[in-house]
Amino acid sequence: MRSRSCATRRLAGAAAGAALVLLFASPAAASVFYDVTLNLGLGEDQRIFLNVTNDYFAPPAAVATTLVQRCPSPVDDYPVILLLARSSKRSPDEILRLRLDYLSWSDIMFRLNISPSVLFTGIDRDPGPPYGKAWGYWKKHPRERLVIRDRDVAGLAKLQVAARRHKVSPYTLIAERNKGVTIEHYVAEKNRGKYPKARTAKEKARGAQPGKEKGQPKEHGRPHQDDRH
Repeated sequence: MRSRSCATRRLAGAAAGAALVLLFASPAAASVFYDVTLNLGLGEDQRIFLNVTNDYFAPPAAVATTLVQRCPSPVDDYPVILLLARSSKRSPDEILRLRLDYLSWSDIMFRLNISPSVLFTGIDRDPGPPYGKAWGYWKKHPRERLVIRDRDVAGLAKLQVAARRHKVSPYTLIAERNKGVTIEHYVAEKNRGKYPKARTAKEKARGAQPGKEKGQPKEHGRPHQDDRH
């Protein structure tokens, strides 16, 4: 009888956990994050990249929206924070707090004992500039502290997100980057149409829907306050 009761509790716990995962990964949660990114003043490629990053790591909606709003540079900081949080099993908020204390990414990784290997997954030979120097030092001194520029950490984190999300080799992305294609643009092109476009200021003022074609008849009714003068 006791074993049956324990089994029932385990099943109930598993069901609750599964429901929680579905809640965090639900379209509604993704929609909340999307709405937040509309107010960050970003270009479409950057906005799509942030949403793809969020879909890949799938943090709880409340965590994701608060986190991206507090990032000093959302497009650069958000993927690094989530990548380091997953690798170290620390909370994203803890990593953001260290970043807001003006620590470099190298300092944060050293303090939390995060191996630089998280930045070089799938890179087994010299990737060339701009990551070749950092990769070469890491390969020769894998257990030593790796000190590289914040922008290089951000670039490598974006590289990891794009490669893992789209199941491509990091070298494919590096080759595209060498042609002048940013990681954000590469990811945006792969996901174009998945996320609606932001409304323009004119569309917002008139209450139009994103992407409404020109030449469609205007809706009649009470004039907008801005149209009365």
